Amino acid sequence: MKLPWKKTSIDRQAELHMENLDAKPQYSIERAVEEPVDEETEFEKSFEEAMKESFDLSRRSRSSSYDPNDPDKEYVPPRKMSWWMLTLLMCGYMVGIGVLSIPSAFQTLGWVGGVFILTGAYFITTATGYFLYYMGLRYPTIRSYASMSRRLWGKPGMYFTAFIAYSYFFALLTSDLLTSALTWKNMLQKENICTVVFAVIAYAMMLAAGQARSLFEITYIILIAITFIVVPIIIVCVKSPSIGGGLGKTYASSSASFYEGLTAAMDIIFAFTGHLIYFEFMAELKRVEDFPTALWLSQTFSYACYLTLSAVAYYYLGNTGKMKSPVTLVIKHGPIHYVNDVFMVIHVTIAGTIGGNVLSRAVQWGFQPLIAGGLRKFRDGSIRNRLWWLFWTGITYGGAFLVAELVPFFSSFIGIMTSLFSSFLTFMVPSAFYFWEFWHDTRWYQKLLPFFCFLVGFLMLTLGSYGTFKSLVVAIESTGKPFSCNREF
Repeated sequence: MKLPWKKTSIDRQAELHMENLDAKPQYSIERAVEEPVDEETEFEKSFEEAMKESFDLSRRSRSSSYDPNDPDKEYVPPRKMSWWMLTLLMCGYMVGIGVLSIPSAFQTLGWVGGVFILTGAYFITTATGYFLYYMGLRYPTIRSYASMSRRLWGKPGMYFTAFIAYSYFFALLTSDLLTSALTWKNMLQKENICTVVFAVIAYAMMLAAGQARSLFEITYIILIAITFIVVPIIIVCVKSPSIGGGLGKTYASSSASFYEGLTAAMDIIFAFTGHLIYFEFMAELKRVEDFPTALWLSQTFSYACYLTLSAVAYYYLGNTGKMKSPVTLVIKHGPIHYVNDVFMVIHVTIAGTIGGNVLSRAVQWGFQPLIAGGLRKFRDGSIRNRLWWLFWTGITYGGAFLVAELVPFFSSFIGIMTSLFSSFLTFMVPSAFYFWEFWHDTRWYQKLLPFFCFLVGFLMLTLGSYGTFKSLVVAIESTGKPFSCNREF
């Protein structure tokens, strides 16, 4: 008997071919897509594999809103930043003057409470930073909280988020300008110069530094800002043993009241709240995929600075009556004190221009089309375009100057802004973004973390407001008049 494939007849070969086609089921692409997935097989994976697969956004298709041409790209700063430049920028923005208040918070909370809240804030804010990163991957042309809110929730969401976000940007800019002015006054207090004069000097310095038109351009000077905050931290750590005189007393727990403990906890958490500007950071990053590297490095650097300064200062100065907030005030007037103050002024000036850059561009986009009929392309380096930028930065920083001088209790008012807006923008909004966009793409246990972060933000929003409103009432009763020459920290 001859085997079938030995036959040489063309008809027989065609017959065999048709039999083989009938024996094998043929699947089209459409049929493969329409067929249901075997759910039992899908969940036969380890927890780690499921988590990795769920968060691997490179496997997903681009959103329908993604425009590869990016119609606004000609009018915004280009993507020039590398991951290490972004790391420096985030470190300069994060490690600000808020770090100098954390040692006092440790004295109020004790070792256990201080370390617990500091470490918890480190991990939770890193998680919410990742939520924003995932949103940035899916919508790479989104450049702000407001535009992301419009993408998800329409114009009402955009207006609501924009009001809170840019109000907070303005409050931070005003706080930086006021801090710079008061540092000048503290440095030259023997000269009896009016605080308003120092505020004008601070305004002029920030306006000059603010002529960098992009965050990328600010990275050229951000290393100076980092150095000029790290040096005061080192000086305090070196001088604390001699200032404390071996009389420092520390405690594991705290006997502080609820109000005192809450205020101290807010001081620690505030030091990690830089998320408001993360979309703007990603918008100038060459590769959005490099953002987690910069996030982890900047968060870890900030945590190390906060913990080192707090531990050393609390150990040597705790409960001696010499602990101050900011902690640099423990150094008596002299050469070292003046060096610290000069470094602080320069740091605040440069770091303040980061948020000032974003706020000034928002003001320019909102009002220049009404005056000039439109915007000029960003790559236009003409004198006319730079004069427009000088005009809008002058308006923005000028508004901060007026508010700083008109509201004598602004230092306490910023506490209200922090508890209301910072907790909302750092914990609640990123979690809400992630919930809304990835609700159907994640499993139930992957929804627990954003829910927990949202809950933490809500508790901060409600409980923190109680403490800061109480502080505001006390401040209003004890502060002077607008444009006072005797403003204090």
